[in-house]
Amino acid sequence: MRKLIFLGLAQALLLLGGCGGGGGGITTSNNGSGNGNGGQPTNTVTMTVDSGPDPQSGIDADTPFITVTVCAPGSTSNCQTIDHVEVDSGSYGLRIVSSVLNSSLATALQAEQGSGGNALVECTQFVDGFSWGPVKIADMQVGGESASSVPVQIIGDKSYENEIPSGCSSTGTEEDTVAVFGANGILGVGPFASDCGSGCVLTNSAYAADPWYYSCPAGGTSTTACQAAGPPESEQVTNPVADFQTDNNGVVIEMPSATEGAATATGTLIFGIGTESNNDITNQTVLTADPADGDVDTTYTTQDNHQQFLPFSYLDTGSNGYYFADDGIPSAQACSGQPGYSNSNPQTWFCPSSELKLSATNSGQNGLLSTVSFSIGNAYTVFNTYMTGTVFDDLGASSGAESTTCESQGTASSDFSCAFDFGFPFFLGRSVFIAIAGATTPSGTGPYFAY
Repeated sequence: MRKLIFLGLAQALLLLGGCGGGGGGITTSNNGSGNGNGGQPTNTVTMTVDSGPDPQSGIDADTPFITVTVCAPGSTSNCQTIDHVEVDSGSYGLRIVSSVLNSSLATALQAEQGSGGNALVECTQFVDGFSWGPVKIADMQVGGESASSVPVQIIGDKSYENEIPSGCSSTGTEEDTVAVFGANGILGVGPFASDCGSGCVLTNSAYAADPWYYSCPAGGTSTTACQAAGPPESEQVTNPVADFQTDNNGVVIEMPSATEGAATATGTLIFGIGTESNNDITNQTVLTADPADGDVDTTYTTQDNHQQFLPFSYLDTGSNGYYFADDGIPSAQACSGQPGYSNSNPQTWFCPSSELKLSATNSGQNGLLSTVSFSIGNAYTVFNTYMTGTVFDDLGASSGAESTTCESQGTASSDFSCAFDFGFPFFLGRSVFIAIAGATTPSGTGPYFAY
């Protein structure tokens, strides 16, 4: 579950095209019919689901990866092509695991400056843990699209590893290595241009109490060495799609249907909405999202016939299953005794006795509705049946006990019992459009989802 935790902070509605871009070393031709991307249109890149970059540490399931090229600012030679970068529609910006970078590029990437001349370092709070590392400036290319001088996070940088503030380390499991992170990096292409927004300032009491950004000395050894920082949006880790010269108003995620338990699957990440012949919205339903958190409303009826109104729901390729609260579906300790279940590390996977056929209805702020039919199988049976499989269309897990307060919409968006996470299985067999907040598209202004 890789969605960023928003802490109730409003995201700014950025107009795209002027944020973070500029001159640089990577130049490409952006036209939808180009063939400089291995025969593909230049606004596309292939997504591959496979066992991940480090199968010995565990096989990734339902995780789409792409390849990204990262360069020192202004250079066309000091570059590195990095594979197995996870595509995550629930977060924002490029983050690379430090150990993946070669020494030449790692040395050339300069950290952004916080207060006192120290480096700007981020505690990225995902749903399933946190990643810690400095914000550095890089040029990058994805498919045939490029962006220059983009703030990216280098997670697990050893120069800052011994000074993680307790306010960060207490938020969950540290995910700063390839083995733990399950990827060489992550590209967040969710519906915002920056990862924290205009509310991430120290004068905002909510942010000051739980900051994401810090100013830290390199080589510090104390957990009190870093000071909280509230950088402007131009210095925050940026969704690089917003920095492309064209095709910068959103993305389309296309994944074909897949055979249950397949070893691999291939799809396409398309940049832009209504900007080329391959990204036109035709008969998709457009669901406008909340401009504060990028979420939509979901209505779901549980197995015990409790109708839930879930106002913090989202579509997230960074989650490897459907995550939602339903006390009527066996999970966690109720699944003990299942083949593959570990009492020492109980999981929250659902394990119904037979596959369930379910549905949920999404609604946008524009009042449009879309009913989604989906299946939930027994995860332990599936994993043991397809030992080398990485693609599953019926994985689901519990997000916690059912909440009775969601209907009031007073619950914070960090309470995931009031959210329905439509993870990667949702994207199989669909073309899903994600428009960035403030961006103009032929189907209206983002943020929105359409499918």
